Amino acid sequence: MKANEIIKQRRKELQLTLKEVAERAGVSEATVSRWESGDIKTLRRPNIEALSKILDISPAILMEWEEWVPSEQEETPQYYVDDESRQMAEFLKNNKDYRVLFDAMKNVRPSDIQKVKDFIDEQNGNT
Repeated sequence: MKANEIIKQRRKELQLTLKEVAERAGVSEATVSRWESGDIKTLRRPNIEALSKILDISPAILMEWEEWVPSEQEETPQYYVDDESRQMAEFLKNNKDYRVLFDAMKNVRPSDIQKVKDFIDEQNGNT
């Protein structure tokens, strides 16, 4: 599978928008779209590093040095966008005041989860 196909498929698996990937990578949405379409065939080193972190895959896969196995073929697919999101989910799951958010937050950024938590704390007088 070509790098552009991997970028697009992995982004969709993680339910990320072009805009979210662009913001995290520090590039424009148009650039991400061009990566996915194959219009940009060579990724710069900083972009490879950023994409590998955003998409949670090895840089070697983006450089097409290693084969990539899509999540539907993996035994344990990545559930959360990143480790910070996983930690926040565990906190929400284990605290009854926040449990209602647990299932709804898998694709939400940690900063947004924190805002909701702060709002709930304020409403419950836990500030």
